[in-house]
This record gives sequence, structure tokens and C-alpha cells, in this order.
Amino acid sequence: MKTWLDYAAFGLAALLPLASVQAAAQPDRLTPSDAEVIVQVNVRQMLQTPLAKKHALDPLKALLERSTETSRLLPVAGLDPFKDIDTIALSTSGRPLSGGKLLVVVRGSFTPDKVLAAADDYSKKHPDRVKNCKEGDLPMWEIHSDDKSFYAAFADNKTLVMTATKKDTAAVVHRAGQPPQQLSAAMQAALAHLKGDENMWLAMVATEDIKQLLRSEDTSKGFADALQSVTGALELSEDAQFRLVAHTDSAEAAAKIKAKLEELMPLLSFLGAGKDKSGQIAKEVIDSIQLKAEKNDVSVRIHVTEAQIQQAHKKDR
Repeated sequence: MKTWLDYAAFGLAALLPLASVQAAAQPDRLTPSDAEVIVQVNVRQMLQTPLAKKHALDPLKALLERSTETSRLLPVAGLDPFKDIDTIALSTSGRPLSGGKLLVVVRGSFTPDKVLAAADDYSKKHPDRVKNCKEGDLPMWEIHSDDKSFYAAFADNKTLVMTATKKDTAAVVHRAGQPPQQLSAAMQAALAHLKGDENMWLAMVATEDIKQLLRSEDTSKGFADALQSVTGALELSEDAQFRLVAHTDSAEAAAKIKAKLEELMPLLSFLGAGKDKSGQIAKEVIDSIQLKAEKNDVSVRIHVTEAQIQQAHKKDR
């Protein structure tokens, strides 16, 4: 006969897998199955943090106002970047600008007709920067930047997507209503190291290309094959905290990475040294860096206080 303790244990065992899935970061549903790097910025969430409200909003607004073209274009397009954007997600696979893939997904509240009309007007004045085009019946625009072209289109009035080719952009739009693609086991393992509620997070799989690059360097060849992934996160509250974690397959490899990073710390302190206020703040931040090897992971944690940010702002004035 089963007791209440048996049923409780059974229920706990059933809930544990669900809890682990919920704890992992959830990438944008349009993220492709072959993604090797994923970055997500929770814009709305970030702008609501005390630190951003106090120290970021006014400088960002002033920056936009100084750009005459941007300050005129955004209202015409019906866009307020401080109210209308929820998240920005970026994913890449291979070498995105030379045969690989790049995808940017911006989610928020848009009026596609207004944006397309504003882009059309802008393209007439600056044809070397923006050009309206189509892929089949899908309207999009070509954006030129640093001798590269990117193609943007709306999947719906809450989703703007951009890739490096017209064909890829159209393909993303056409699968917008389909179930999310299944990510690789390696990427899923990397995402499991993140909570998902960070203001900004990064997950990168250690591909064979990355390992080959590490093998070619004397400082990293000793742990190149052991590296599995790298994750990072930025969390804002009253202060700012950033962490970068290298995930390996052994405690020995994690210890090697930590030792190499420790060798770099004196150089970092030297480069950040200075007698003026900026140098003092930089030294404080560098001194706050924490290196830690725990099991198969090694982490770098940086803590920047509100007081340090205030001092930096005073220096800029």
C-alpha cells in the first residue's frame, strides 16, 4: 500500500524535469535549429530597472536627438524605441557574413505600413543606405552597412526580422506561424546554464571551428578540446552585474582556464591604471572581478556599483 510519502516522492520526481526546463533560457521562437550563438536583450525589462532609469534613459534620448535623421524618422515610422520594443534576439551559425547565417528578431509594437512608408521616403533621400525591395509578394527593405547588405521584413505587427539575404528573410517570415525548430543538444545544454530572466544573456556553443582556433594558440590549446560552451548574462538593479562562464567537460580544464585568466589580471590592472578619476574607477571595477572554478565551469564576475557609475557620469560632464 502506497503512503502519502510515496505519492509525494512520485510527484516531485515528475516535476523536476519540468522545473529544469523552466529554469533554462528560452530563445526566440524563430531561432533556427542550427544556431551556434544566441544573444537576447530584454529591452523593455532592462529600461524598467532602477539603474537604467537613473543613468541610461536621458543619455540615450539625447543621443537620438543629436541624430537629426533618426529623430525625424522614428516619429514618422510611428516608433518610440523606449516604449515599442520588447526584445531583440540575435542568432548566428557558421560564419554569418561569409556563408553562415545571421538572424535578428525584434519584437514589440509596430505599425508596418508606417514603417515601410518611412523607409520608402528615407530610401529616396538616401538610396545608398536603404532600398525598398520584394521577395515574391513580401515587401522588405535592403539596408547597407559597412559594405554589407541586410534584408528586413515584418512577420506581423509585433515581429520584425532581418537576415543577410532576401531568401533567408522570406523563409523566416514564412515559418513565423510554425512550431519552433528544435535546437541542437549542445545549444540546449548551454541554455540550461541560464535562468532566462536576465536583462541580457548569451549562449555560445564551442564548435569545431572555435576549438581549432583555440588549438592554434599556445595560451588556449591545453583546454581547447574540453570547452563545451560559453554563457554570459547582464543583470541590472541598483547596480550592474555581469558574468561570463566557460563550461568544460572536466574540472582540470576549468582549472587551466582559471589559471590563464589569473595570468592576465596583472596586465588588465596595468592597462586600467591611472591617476585621474576615470583610472580610479577602472581600478575599482577591475579589482572587483571575481574568478572562480567550480566543478567543470570557470566564471568571471564583474560588479559595477551605482556610485561608480555616478562618478563616471560626473567625469564626462
